[in-house]
Amino acid sequence: MDRSILKGEKMEVKSLIFKILYSFLGLIALFLVYSHYEYRNIKIKTIEIKSKDVPKEFDGKRILFVADFQYDTMARYNRRQQKKAIELINEQKKDMILLGGDYATWEKNIPKFYEDAKDIKIPELGVYAIYGNHEYPGEEETAENMKKLGFNLLVNENRKITVNNKSIYIAGVTDLWHGNPDAEKALEGIQKEDFVIFMTHNPEYFEEMSENAKGRSDITIAGHTHGGQVTFFGKIIVSAIKNKKKYGYGMKEYNGHKIYITSGLGGAFLEMFIRFFARPEIVIFELKRI
Repeated sequence: MDRSILKGEKMEVKSLIFKILYSFLGLIALFLVYSHYEYRNIKIKTIEIKSKDVPKEFDGKRILFVADFQYDTMARYNRRQQKKAIELINEQKKDMILLGGDYATWEKNIPKFYEDAKDIKIPELGVYAIYGNHEYPGEEETAENMKKLGFNLLVNENRKITVNNKSIYIAGVTDLWHGNPDAEKALEGIQKEDFVIFMTHNPEYFEEMSENAKGRSDITIAGHTHGGQVTFFGKIIVSAIKNKKKYGYGMKEYNGHKIYITSGLGGAFLEMFIRFFARPEIVIFELKRI
């Protein structure tokens, strides 16, 4: 075969390889640009919670829910994004705030969260929080800081919130992995006809709750999964839970019992502050009496 033909074919192969390489690098660059953009753009999601158990005094009340701040990696802390999230929380019309755990990823960074959390404005009906798996060890430090901030930390217990002699309840348990969550204890004193929001950091605790506990809760809310953080166009590939399809993200209903799993606010992937088709969110539950 003519050497010039062989040389031409080699050049074509080499050109094709470079085209594939450049295309691959271009896709990586596009992925990183979009993922950083998504990470920074927190959505506000409003969900109506309709129940005959909602007292008329609470009809229309707005309850803000966030989880998984975690604006840190082993080497970095994204204070700018954390402050932005707190500003967004403060801007929302709300009557109560619920915090679903995991306030920082690394124990050394926990003080930085509480330093910024001082800026969270406490609404009329208060702030209620639970432990996440990243609050262990350090439960005592969390409890102390929550108290200083004026937040109510729920440790297998509930709080009664009253408006004009009518009440609802917020119940919360410790973390599934590192605590000793006890739904029955958290729901003590609550009747089936009472309106209850039940908080657990890890949604898979829902599997361990009795039918009685689920039945006494109008809705269970959780975090922990980050909605997958980096997904395959919305399909969760890697997550810190066993059943990604069942408890990965969003509103679910099993045997007539509802659970909402938020995608949370922060988190990181390979030391990068990115998300891909797992947009961070602030959730507003709007109570509706039916």
